[in-house]
Amino acid sequence: MGDNFTATIYNTTLVPENLEKSVSVLEHNMDQFLLIIMGLCLLFMQSGFALLEAGSVRSKNVTNILIKNVCDSFICGVSYWLFGYALAYGDGNQFIGHTYFAITGLPDSRYGFFFFQFAFTATAATIVSGAMAERCEFMPYFIFSFIMTGFIYPLVTHWTWWPNGFLSKGIDYGGEIGRVGYRDFSGSGVVHTVGGTAAFVGAAILGPRIGRFDPETGTAVLIRGHSIPLSTLGGFILFFVYLTFNGASEMSLSKEGDGEAISLAIVNTMITATFASFTSTFVYRIPRFGSGAWCITVASNGAITGMISSCAGCNVLYPWGSCALGITAGILYHVWCWFVRTVRVDDPVDTVAMNLGGGTLGVIAVGLLDRYKGVLIKWNRHSGLFLAWQLAGMVVIMAWTAFWSAISFGIMRWMKILRVPEDVELKGLDIPRHKEPGYPVESYGHGHVEKIIQILESTPMEVFQGYTNMAMKIQTLNDKGPYEHPEIAAETRRNSIAIYTAESRRNSIAMHDVHIGSVLKKTSMSIHELHEKGSHEHPEWRPPLSHKMNHTITEVYENGADNNSNFTIIHPRQGNIGYELGVSIENPEIKAKLTNNGHVLYQMGKNESHAFQEDKTTSIGTGNITVISPDIITRF
Repeated sequence: MGDNFTATIYNTTLVPENLEKSVSVLEHNMDQFLLIIMGLCLLFMQSGFALLEAGSVRSKNVTNILIKNVCDSFICGVSYWLFGYALAYGDGNQFIGHTYFAITGLPDSRYGFFFFQFAFTATAATIVSGAMAERCEFMPYFIFSFIMTGFIYPLVTHWTWWPNGFLSKGIDYGGEIGRVGYRDFSGSGVVHTVGGTAAFVGAAILGPRIGRFDPETGTAVLIRGHSIPLSTLGGFILFFVYLTFNGASEMSLSKEGDGEAISLAIVNTMITATFASFTSTFVYRIPRFGSGAWCITVASNGAITGMISSCAGCNVLYPWGSCALGITAGILYHVWCWFVRTVRVDDPVDTVAMNLGGGTLGVIAVGLLDRYKGVLIKWNRHSGLFLAWQLAGMVVIMAWTAFWSAISFGIMRWMKILRVPEDVELKGLDIPRHKEPGYPVESYGHGHVEKIIQILESTPMEVFQGYTNMAMKIQTLNDKGPYEHPEIAAETRRNSIAIYTAESRRNSIAMHDVHIGSVLKKTSMSIHELHEKGSHEHPEWRPPLSHKMNHTITEVYENGADNNSNFTIIHPRQGNIGYELGVSIENPEIKAKLTNNGHVLYQMGKNESHAFQEDKTTSIGTGNITVISPDIITRF
């Protein structure tokens, strides 16, 4: 450099005498910068969880699940600052820390570490919200979130990530074996097993959503989320964040080998996610294990399960080991989903399968595949004891979390404050609890409502919907305002709309829209709205659940004129995909006489039976019958 070499870095003049000190300062600042930037990326994970969970619930609960995700971070900020960090990383014994409450006395050099660990804590808390979505009260959830981030999770991190913790410290067996303890690089057990266990216990104590399981057979009934695009976008965000989640857990960029360690962690995470996603997707394609279709939700959730399973050992696994781990994670995702359904625990987001399933797998995988001391790599006493410590640590973490979660949720259930009332659950939590629907009716400007009104003014018609294998009752309801689907809640300008609701007796419903081609003369329009028992969802969001028997209800308003016309019957015809509704013209001599606002129920048999019967409750009178065009067939 020469005798006259000088430079200035951070207001420090560099000369050969203080060069070493200046390099040390630069290294320290680099490490602080890494923790802050990666902590910000971890906070971005909250966006991924929010979108994933929002898309996985019904539209009437979107605001509720979003506000829980938003406030989780701030609840965590309070509890972790007050005492969570002190219990986790304060000086103390091997079970608990007891310094730095409200980070009093915390050195300035550890603020970056505090922020990074706060972001991890917020992640563990948010995991629980998905499993308890759509039926949990607002305040009890946040009470548990406070307990989780201030007490349950910090103690686990003290045991596992603080050098003096009893799990990380382990036992010195002496001789060739040496010291053996629990290892978890970025949180398969510490973060995800804790969150997944709490989610499972909470969902079990809270109970399933109304209509999730058949009350007689116990069969799980699919309740779809309202937006695949939202949940998929949330999954993509989580894909990105988990790469930083695992890479940043090195928590240093200044020491020799840090760059290589971070690169290995990120590459292994990517490989595990890739193979887990493909495996879970192909398994779901097998009819015995899935629907036989290519499912975007399964592909996304499988990748997330793989990333979670890679957290514990992404820094010590060979890439081929990550490949094997990903394949196993993709299979176990389905096993856990099946188990959760079998024990009748309702998990709308598959939180338990992804976090508890992936987390426990990751902890065990380290004991098997660690390139330095895994059982399948070394096969000696040290590796055997290491696997035993991994299993013991996993059991301790699950037992600790399950115990305090059961106490917390059990007390709140006993106090009858944990779950929302049935009428609130049916209506959705957004309006009763937040006065802020996720999709306000007045915000809809896509033209569908306007188009319906235009059609009514020019060509009034009747709308028919078929019902499958159920007992029905007809009743007139008032407009339910914000609880109605936006496309049928609007008022017509000229023709009043009567809304009828059909409820199923056993939640076995199939909705088929029969489009109308023409009418004999202008009549008032009737909309038949289908509600599954125990739900206020619009029928277009409900999938066909049964194809055994079709019933068609026709409603005709009498307008004072005597008229006879052809009547069209609807009958089912079995096709290659489900059933078709065929439209055919009945004998012209068939005539029906109706009273004002009367109705006729035509019950159709299956296998193309054309038998019908008149509803015995209908009185004889005079009226009109709408003519239905025979050229429109609806396939569902």
